[in-house]
Amino acid sequence: MAKKKLKKQDEPGFIPGIYNYCDRWCEKCRLQLQCVSFVMGKKIEERGVFNLECNEVKENDSLWERLKSIFESTCEVLQEVAEERGMKVEDVYALEQIDRGFFEEEMGHVLKEGKMYPMVENSDILKICQVYEHWADRCLEKILKFPSEKGVSPGEDIEIVSWYLDLMQAKMRRALHTYYVQEEAEMCGADDYNGWVKVVLISIERSDISWKNIQKSYAEYATEIGHLRAMLGQLKTDIERQFPYARKFLRPGFEKCVN
Repeated sequence: MAKKKLKKQDEPGFIPGIYNYCDRWCEKCRLQLQCVSFVMGKKIEERGVFNLECNEVKENDSLWERLKSIFESTCEVLQEVAEERGMKVEDVYALEQIDRGFFEEEMGHVLKEGKMYPMVENSDILKICQVYEHWADRCLEKILKFPSEKGVSPGEDIEIVSWYLDLMQAKMRRALHTYYVQEEAEMCGADDYNGWVKVVLISIERSDISWKNIQKSYAEYATEIGHLRAMLGQLKTDIERQFPYARKFLRPGFEKCVN
């Protein structure tokens, strides 16, 4: 059997929508090759598609001509990914239920207009996210300037805390917006927001564990870190109160349904 055919059979299939409910930490994810977002992103990165200064684009080309080149290259990448998996482009679109929200930024679809925006921004949950992010960032700045008293630098824990800093607020903002929109429209059944909330809860728990480890190495910041952990505890309580079913949400690929 041809080597190329063997490779196609060995490659895992895509898990539909897996990228919607992850923490965006691709390098740490064991399901990279089952995520169409990751696979396409890597191929696009290898091609240098989003480098507007690349040699393939003429210096006097207009911005629209450059964007046209980017879109064409992206379509080529999608075609390539589909062929490698023995699929048609239409199959990838159908499998992923791709719409205008595909690959968008966390809040690209939320307009700063209408009554939903102030409802989200005035949420106590979001305010705690913002306060936590501000003070956690300042605490990390201090910690990174000085060596640990015990001579041990909790590099991995600092990396974890840093990674989830702004992700919590972004995911929570998106979840709250969708929650309020669906509540206003009296929609039933659609609970995507619970998936994003679950990511926030996981982020809180991982951050708290890492702060606890950092706290052991930096006694001079023990009180400050204690306040941050208290904020995370309050945030977790408030989120679980407003979104009681978030824990039960089964994220594609990450949690399996048990019959």
